[in-house]
Amino acid sequence: MAPFGSYTRMLFVVMTLMAVAAVVLARYVQTSWIGRGLRAIRDSEEAAEASGVPTLRLKLVACVISGGLMGAAGAPMPMYSASIEPASTFSLNYAIGALAAPMIGGPTHWLGPVIGALLLVTIQQIVTVTISSEINVLVVGVLLVAFVVLAPEGILGFFKRWLKASSR
Repeated sequence: MAPFGSYTRMLFVVMTLMAVAAVVLARYVQTSWIGRGLRAIRDSEEAAEASGVPTLRLKLVACVISGGLMGAAGAPMPMYSASIEPASTFSLNYAIGALAAPMIGGPTHWLGPVIGALLLVTIQQIVTVTISSEINVLVVGVLLVAFVVLAPEGILGFFKRWLKASSR
């Protein structure tokens, strides 16, 4: 571990590089033919199919990419915690966090989940330090309900609507 100093720092660098690679891949998918096809499917699957978009292939590609990213994200976990047990590995916090970040940041752009994850982790850390670690799931649930009701397209969608309204 010469360049890193410790095993934990090495894992942090590996996880950071994996997160950056995931964001770069998401950006590539958004701007490529895959992203255009997925947007067409989102708008109207029947119209996309009639236009010649290979909907089944694109759905499979999206499933493989997302499953691969989730698997890669979970791979360093046993090395970090030195053991795996179902109670911690399949914790509700991980599942809710993975769903909440894109919902809060905005699911239609690659930057949305990044913003949502940063906001969510920051709020969870503040709640853990100031109140209690047991309240995290409640805070995430309240945020999810608030964003689904007030800003269904996340923070990015909210700012797009706000900019459009202020430019009039």
